[in-house]
Amino acid sequence: MKRSGAAIGCIGAVMTCSACGPEPIAQEELEEVCGQDGPFRILPLEPDRQLLFGWTERVGERLLFVTHRIAPGEEAGDLPRWSEPEVWSTGLCGESPALVASGVDNIFTLERWPGVVLGCDEATAEIVSLDPLGEREPHVVFAGDPEALGCALRWTDHGLLTVVPHDDDVGALVLSPYPDDPLTQTSEPEVLLDDVRITPSGESGTGIVADSIRTFPDFVLALDGAGTLFRADLADRSVTPLLDEVRSLEASHDGRWLLWQDSTLTRDDPEYPEGDIILRDLSTGTDALLAQTSLQYSAFPLMMATNGIVQLGLGYVDGEPKSRIFFLPGLDSVDVRPDLSLNAKIDDERWVGSLLFSSYYDLFDLRAGTSRRLFERPGRIRWFEEDGLVLFEAKQCCIDGTWSDEGPMWRVPYDGMPQQIAKRVTGYTRRLPDERLLGPVGIDDEWSADLIVTDPETLAERLVDHHVFATSLDVWWGEEDGLFSYSVRDGERSGVYVARLPPHARSGLRKATREHEAVDWVRGADGRPMPVPRLRSGTPDWAALAAVQSSAAK
Repeated sequence: MKRSGAAIGCIGAVMTCSACGPEPIAQEELEEVCGQDGPFRILPLEPDRQLLFGWTERVGERLLFVTHRIAPGEEAGDLPRWSEPEVWSTGLCGESPALVASGVDNIFTLERWPGVVLGCDEATAEIVSLDPLGEREPHVVFAGDPEALGCALRWTDHGLLTVVPHDDDVGALVLSPYPDDPLTQTSEPEVLLDDVRITPSGESGTGIVADSIRTFPDFVLALDGAGTLFRADLADRSVTPLLDEVRSLEASHDGRWLLWQDSTLTRDDPEYPEGDIILRDLSTGTDALLAQTSLQYSAFPLMMATNGIVQLGLGYVDGEPKSRIFFLPGLDSVDVRPDLSLNAKIDDERWVGSLLFSSYYDLFDLRAGTSRRLFERPGRIRWFEEDGLVLFEAKQCCIDGTWSDEGPMWRVPYDGMPQQIAKRVTGYTRRLPDERLLGPVGIDDEWSADLIVTDPETLAERLVDHHVFATSLDVWWGEEDGLFSYSVRDGERSGVYVARLPPHARSGLRKATREHEAVDWVRGADGRPMPVPRLRSGTPDWAALAAVQSSAAK
């Protein structure tokens, strides 16, 4: 692979990087795809129809793409608005293009049904199976309720969980078991609990409905209208009452820890009614009273429970906001700043975190009450490594920064000096298996950008394509073959393209290994996208997590 000598440099201390700006870069010499050097257009599109978030699936010799009609966001830097979703499919080289479905917002596959592409129709809240050839109509596998917000609450080991509202306050918790044949059969829903509390603000998302339901692969915790907490076991559909007089609840991702607020009020505040906050270890059945406060002061208090802490907001004490961290399982505690937001556990003493809405990251020793700034410039974390983290310079979205910001990327060790690994990236830049960085830069008001590939060892940049729709890149479906896809918005050239980079020796940079909070996007009551956190491995969407924190704090 050829590299530009002028692009080598600017590796060193943080304070020297500002002297290095973008330089003219050479065209990457792409490998052959479908008998053609360079990007190969696999599906023509109208300029205002694009791949929104790269939703692409490969089934055998067919590729399926979700396209949307796009329009500018309401303000500069906003994500584009989207409508009129369509699913298209083609052969691996664009053969036999077919419109597979209209109105389907995203597509996915499940391990239990290899080769079956499912799609979500958010207008009807139905999950449908799709014919990759487009020869048959989409088949309804899981029926939905148009009043539901999104297609599903959670996929479980035993079927699909949904909530069907009766009114603004109460609904039915429903399990739709997996049918034997998703191409011809439709699941028969089973009501687990008919009297589940759903608050008016209860947007659905993975595992969460407001402060009343938490779901897991094989069981569900849910509050009824009278404040009784039930456990529903999905294998045998049995329902068991666990607690009475529960006002609100939270649960850890692994299902071990349950945190709830008792219904009896110790302080009847109209906005933040306070009561006993109790923690139960479901593995032993033991309870502990943590505080008398409102659970509404805490945004995801058990987010880090699997790493050994509970972070509980205490509201105002003597006129000052207070927050406390409890260490599991012994429950010894320390008081911390109420705006402390932790991102990752490094070892038994150290944590990476920041202050809520801050763009700077520190290394905290929670027990000692000390901290040290990790990086002296604002940044957004992209992933963690064994002995450091990787971020790019930008203020957090979406308070001081925007969705389209870009900046240099740095590897920041927990002990040592930062090392620059790219001169410019955005939140849509992806790391390839050989550890090069591929992503859009120079995003304009129409979300058009240059797609570039960067060598993290030399900082050399090379151009892949112009006028690429910034959010459209997908590197996952073709990873084994070195293929990736994206869409272009450029007059008659508009469409979906497939490309392959030339081989590149793996660099010495470290692999990301930690699990973290990622984000599912669901549609809220006002029709706008809403981020909902979930746990997975891979590259976190930290910009979306910032939006979660922002909305949770309001």
